Amino acid sequence: MPRLKAAAADSSGDRWQMVGAGVGQRCKRQIAPAIGGKCCNPQRESRTSTVCRDGIGDGRVLLSNTTLTDLNSTLFTLSYRARDFWKSPRVTVIRIEVLVVLAACMLLFLAVFGFLRRRCTNPLFQKAVMGFYVLSSSLVTYTLGSMQSSAVKGGMYPIWALSLFILFGCADSITAYSLHDNNQMWRQIYIAYLYFFYVALIAVTIITQGSGSLPLLLLTLVAAYKFSHRTVASLLASMSWNLNKMVADYMHEEHTIHPIRDDEYEEASMKGYRYLVDWPLDKSKLEAGTSYATRTTEDAQIICIDEIWLHKDKPLSTDLKDACLSFSLFHLLRRRFFGFTCAESALPKTRDFIFKGLLQLNDDKGAVDYIRAFKVIEVELAFMHDFFFTKYALIYYGSSPAAVWSLVSAALIAITAYLTASHHWLQGGPTVVSNTTADVVITMLMLASIGMLELLQPLLYWTTIWGRVSFVCQYIRQQQQPLHGRFGCCMRFKELLAKIGSRVSSNRSYWQDRLGQYSLLESTSCNNPPEASILVIGRLLYKYTFLVDSRAFAHRNRLDPASSCKKKPGKPINLSPELKEAIYKSLQQHAADGNLTNGESSLASNGAHHLFWACVQRLDVHPTAGFSQKTENQTCSILTWHIATCYCEMETPQYQQGTDELKNVQVARALSRYCAYLVVAAPKLLPGHHYDTMCLLDVVGEEAVQFLHGNDEKDKYQALRGYVPPPEGQPTKSIFESGLKLGKQLEALRPEEKRWKVLADFWSEMLLYISPSDNVKEHIEQLTKGGEFITHLWALLSHAGILERPRQEHDPGSV
Repeated sequence: MPRLKAAAADSSGDRWQMVGAGVGQRCKRQIAPAIGGKCCNPQRESRTSTVCRDGIGDGRVLLSNTTLTDLNSTLFTLSYRARDFWKSPRVTVIRIEVLVVLAACMLLFLAVFGFLRRRCTNPLFQKAVMGFYVLSSSLVTYTLGSMQSSAVKGGMYPIWALSLFILFGCADSITAYSLHDNNQMWRQIYIAYLYFFYVALIAVTIITQGSGSLPLLLLTLVAAYKFSHRTVASLLASMSWNLNKMVADYMHEEHTIHPIRDDEYEEASMKGYRYLVDWPLDKSKLEAGTSYATRTTEDAQIICIDEIWLHKDKPLSTDLKDACLSFSLFHLLRRRFFGFTCAESALPKTRDFIFKGLLQLNDDKGAVDYIRAFKVIEVELAFMHDFFFTKYALIYYGSSPAAVWSLVSAALIAITAYLTASHHWLQGGPTVVSNTTADVVITMLMLASIGMLELLQPLLYWTTIWGRVSFVCQYIRQQQQPLHGRFGCCMRFKELLAKIGSRVSSNRSYWQDRLGQYSLLESTSCNNPPEASILVIGRLLYKYTFLVDSRAFAHRNRLDPASSCKKKPGKPINLSPELKEAIYKSLQQHAADGNLTNGESSLASNGAHHLFWACVQRLDVHPTAGFSQKTENQTCSILTWHIATCYCEMETPQYQQGTDELKNVQVARALSRYCAYLVVAAPKLLPGHHYDTMCLLDVVGEEAVQFLHGNDEKDKYQALRGYVPPPEGQPTKSIFESGLKLGKQLEALRPEEKRWKVLADFWSEMLLYISPSDNVKEHIEQLTKGGEFITHLWALLSHAGILERPRQEHDPGSV
């Protein structure tokens, strides 16, 4: 019998065949019927293996068709089992569980760290915030759709869906990523409808097989409340026309219809400066007179800045008064975003407010503290950021209802958590998977996170600048009541939180507090530009791939010679007190009369009249300049003086620390590179059209590349020093050569200290000259990216009544 079985197995089993080259040998070997098995005949297996190893010629082992079939069958079985496992009820719930956790983490990140946008310029953080903001809504929608469409349901699906909905709307620190998002109100409403529709479908599918409608009802109330607040916050930031018209009409009436005499106001104490801080929104009416102005009623308890500053009570510290001043100035600056005029801008009283008031504030020792003035503007712009991109403004106008709603929401969340944890909620059913411990833990963590946010966000609000102003206004109104001596526990608690917020933020900035830097010469490469044939091929490929020539979007591409001049800014530097002092002195010396110049005033004060030519460039150097360049754009002057400053940096004497000479070098270098940085990274903040600025930068970059062509990095500065300017009276060939000519003229100034004094004063005045702007939207957008120092100067000059540069008569062909 064993021999018969072996013979049968040998005749019908799987075999290995070895075909020898030139030899008619064959070896037959039985293999195991299963993969990984052993041969039934060990002697045959050993003999066959020996023959196979010792085969003659190019022998090769071929797997029989039966074995391949078995292998394919095994792989198919494994894939089928993997698919069944992936679609199994428990794994389906786990997949959705992972999506829920991921979406919740994104939304919690935005709620906790969203406020850092206004003082963080880290690209990774900025991209993370943008990515989470954009992806979170799509991920929530996809997760809800997966819950509704899955064949099996998890018992916690409705709780998870509503929790994500609540997290989407509960973040106070970020409600919009950009100004454009505030205009998408109907889009947000449609998203809310879609979320509610998904939640309803999920709930109906599950509740019909169990119980648990009470927790869902409670969470639905919280979700509707939180999402409506998010929508109204965007509405307030984009359509609060009447709110801003009230400010504009009030300032017009205060300064034109009922103006006060010069002896009735005092800049240092703010006496006579009735700038609005707070007023009841429900006590205003539109009068049908000649002006159709919106005025407050007689019984409206208006609070102005002079009333707060003249108050001598102990609770109102200097920090609280400064916060209220910033809030008042924020109202005036916000008015410009909504297109209302500044009726007070042309009055001497307005200019005195800045130059004799804000810039002359004293510190605790009685000395002039210009740092305090910059801090007031910094806090004002923090208010501006929060109004357009957070929920704090909405909470300010309804702080008491907001606190009540937060407590109610926290209580409802706690009840929901108790009902969910103490009952086997929605267990069983043909399509409902039983809840596991992990499901309950995740649900409890989400509800706990929401509850903590609802409790902590109102407390944190009273530590913010909004809470401090709200406390001061409530305190002032309480003092106006007959029983003003009563100071309840609630007010004392708010005072404590306000003091904590002031102390914590006293040494912290509300923006990045740094200056971007860019050096044209350091960014210029001496490598050979690409061949013309490569440029032609690249443009043809672009045109026939995307159906339009690349020059429809930009006049150059990365293969052009100008691309050898990198446009990546360098490492930013801290905004030092020396830089603020230089700007402060320039404000007092060259802007106090309201007339700004692009450096001519500082050159005249330093006796450098022969350098005036560098402040007014000739247009025939670059005939492609647009009309806006002929009237507004200052890029020519900025780049000319920047190149000259870089030239002077090549041989800078070593000055001792703390000397005026070293300060001038640091100020000139920092402000020169900052203005060049604005040309590269923020051209919309500069005068003229931003695309004209970008084109001119490309032209000057190409000039630099052509001038330095053939020199390596070590010989770059030798080539610059070897430049010979044209004879007196003859124009230079390019803006780059104009910068080198100016650099040589500055190099010839004696003593050497005068060179850097001229440069430091020029750049301080030039930065002030380019600050006025009507592009309010772009300045506000920059606040979400860490902010720019030029925005602070723009706000400061706006409050001084300097809204634009004086119109100058230009010679033909000048900018």
